[in-house]
Amino acid sequence: MHIKKPINGMTSGLKKFRETISWRDILGILLGSFVLALSVQLILVPVHMLTGGVTGIAIILKFLTGVDIWLWYIGLNIPIFIAGYKFISKRFALYSLIGMLSLTFFLGTATGLQIDLGLDNLLLAAVLGGVISGLGIGITLRSKGSTGGLDIIAVIINNYWGYHIGSISFYVNLVILSIFLLTSNLELALFSAISIFISGRMMDKVQTGSNVSKSVMIISSHCSDIAGEILGNLHRGCTFLNGRGAYTGENRDIIMVTVSTTQLPRLKEIVFQIDPNAFITISEAMEVLGRGFKQSGPEF
Repeated sequence: MHIKKPINGMTSGLKKFRETISWRDILGILLGSFVLALSVQLILVPVHMLTGGVTGIAIILKFLTGVDIWLWYIGLNIPIFIAGYKFISKRFALYSLIGMLSLTFFLGTATGLQIDLGLDNLLLAAVLGGVISGLGIGITLRSKGSTGGLDIIAVIINNYWGYHIGSISFYVNLVILSIFLLTSNLELALFSAISIFISGRMMDKVQTGSNVSKSVMIISSHCSDIAGEILGNLHRGCTFLNGRGAYTGENRDIIMVTVSTTQLPRLKEIVFQIDPNAFITISEAMEVLGRGFKQSGPEF
């Protein structure tokens, strides 16, 4: 196969991706680390609960030994960071180092705070701790960074064995909760599990945004009319895909369109008014970037 060379030394139209360092990202990582540290030291630790990841291991070791969390946290993270350095990009390594050091600093600083929030109810403490810790982690991830620890472990395992990073985090946290159960009691372990679950959900919401959109595929013999109404009334762009029925062998156009949750009822009304026999599949789009939706880049 002959490959055509660039004319007059011109490079290909494909631009090499360059990772840029942003002060906005760094400020987001610092803010996220600060929020996470407050959640750990002011809410979870006073009621003897834990969060997930390496921070959770540091909390367990603090309960067992009395040594401050920040010392365990930095001690556990340094070898993990060194081991995982070659598996992560330079920007992610830098951002993770900033997140790790800033969380260590804030955990140490928050240790001396004598603030009693009066959270004697374990369920309320689990919910509030999960929400605030998830907010902190989500801000950090949205800023293209991490607080080290579990994120780096997940990258290493993913590179070697190909397991999904989300599944790795789930099983690692399950192991941490099992260890905690051996050193604590069932009630605190269950409330900690609730806190970790809420933290994960909150993290996803912050990272991807609260405006979950819907991706819709429409199969109809009146695709042109439906597309016209989508463009004219919903003011959403749509795309025609070529399809062929496996049973009938007939060629059909398929409309692909992404709409907001509030526009979905109107979309279904438009489709079925034009073609009562239309076939629609609807799936959740966790994050949509581009014209008419959220613009690319981190937001706070």
